[in-house]
Amino acid sequence: MIQNAVEADATQIELTIRETSEIFEFELKDNGKGMSRETQMKALDPFFSNGHKHAHRRVGLGLPFLFQTAEAAGGRAEIESQEGEGTIIRFQAQAQHMDMPPFGDFPSTAAMMLTLIPNGEMTITKTRNDEGYTVSRSELEETLGDLRTAENLRLIKTYIASQENDLRKAG
Repeated sequence: MIQNAVEADATQIELTIRETSEIFEFELKDNGKGMSRETQMKALDPFFSNGHKHAHRRVGLGLPFLFQTAEAAGGRAEIESQEGEGTIIRFQAQAQHMDMPPFGDFPSTAAMMLTLIPNGEMTITKTRNDEGYTVSRSELEETLGDLRTAENLRLIKTYIASQENDLRKAG
């Protein structure tokens, strides 16, 4: 979904992730091209692809899998989008539901996401219960320089992993 936002020419991407022992949720906002109501409905069909971004691809699985996961894990997902204004994707599920997939290696994924947007800002805010942190592409770039170097990617991943450890320790 982050890649979709970048490909929709977004220059502002905000990812907010909230966790408690009961709920896992996220909201992804971008200021990209947005989608018409018709395209939003089609985007939920795994066999729909607009053919513009990836002419060789005939499927688009990201949003259909997201909606399927939300439903299977006792939650919900929604898309809010306006052409020319951007898109908001919301997801919520029961954190301990047996059909909720594991979260995975967030520090590595976050480091990669922060380097995807070539020109613009990406901000990730993550909270667990009442504790949290925010990391932004511009602050990292100001501190480290080119974010795409191997050393800087390692530093970003290490920094986010330390923030995740602090969240785990806090509760």
